[in-house]
Amino acid sequence: MLKSSTQQQKNILNTVIDALPDNRPITSLQLVEEFEKCPKNFQPINKTHDQDQDADLWREKMLIGKRTTRYLCQSKSEGLPGYIVETLKIINEKEITPEGFSQLTRTADTEQKAWRKKQLVYRLAKKGSSKQAVTDIILCSRLRQAPEGFTLAGEINGILVCYKSSPVPHRPSPSVPSRQSITDLEKTIENLKVRSNAPATQPQDYEYVQLSPSYQLSPKRAAPKPPMYSTGTLNIHTDVEGVPFLLNSALKQYATEIPAVHTLTGVQLEYDFHLERQVLCTTKSQNDQSTNPFFH
Repeated sequence: MLKSSTQQQKNILNTVIDALPDNRPITSLQLVEEFEKCPKNFQPINKTHDQDQDADLWREKMLIGKRTTRYLCQSKSEGLPGYIVETLKIINEKEITPEGFSQLTRTADTEQKAWRKKQLVYRLAKKGSSKQAVTDIILCSRLRQAPEGFTLAGEINGILVCYKSSPVPHRPSPSVPSRQSITDLEKTIENLKVRSNAPATQPQDYEYVQLSPSYQLSPKRAAPKPPMYSTGTLNIHTDVEGVPFLLNSALKQYATEIPAVHTLTGVQLEYDFHLERQVLCTTKSQNDQSTNPFFH
């Protein structure tokens, strides 16, 4: 059951892959006698594009004995590294191969003679030097002209060989920095090092008094427990607790002009907390009434 499920997933994956367009350039071609023995990483063209019939390129009628067949195979990963199939054409069997073209003389699986009467030849080109590349090859048994988007290479024993060309994508080569830009970069890095190592300047004006190095902050005191009644105010402990409040020396000359404050060192500010006490008493009274059963 597990094997069947795995095979089903593999079939679905293959179907999806086959449905996706593949515009990669063809890099190598082979010819085989039996398409089931197509070389690794090659795909056989064993069906015609227009009628889905047998795409045998030998096409010799045999009444008695074994039937001879030839199938074209294509690959987009094998072949001469860095080269692609730029174009292809059909020539006669005894015709001299055009300059720059390659031919298939033997079958890859049985080492038999590749062609009879006519043969397919192709031209390889470096990826960086060619603007067009063959991306697909189809065989047609009924059509007498290439389908739209394809170019006719020729005919082999009643089968039309057609191919599609697509532009070769070129990746721009990375630009090499000039010596001048490298020198400027080195100067910039050196300036940053000098600035980072320079002693920091002390600011001249302060709006606060710096604590002496011998001063130790008092340890944090635990916040007092809140009262049983609610006052609407939280007891909050902050990090500045224990730090003495000191007036800037530049402001001490104005201390005599403030009537309520003579100095801020050692003398607390005078403030009447009458309102706060009244609010606390009122709140406490209301809480007592709400909890006393005689008021209900």
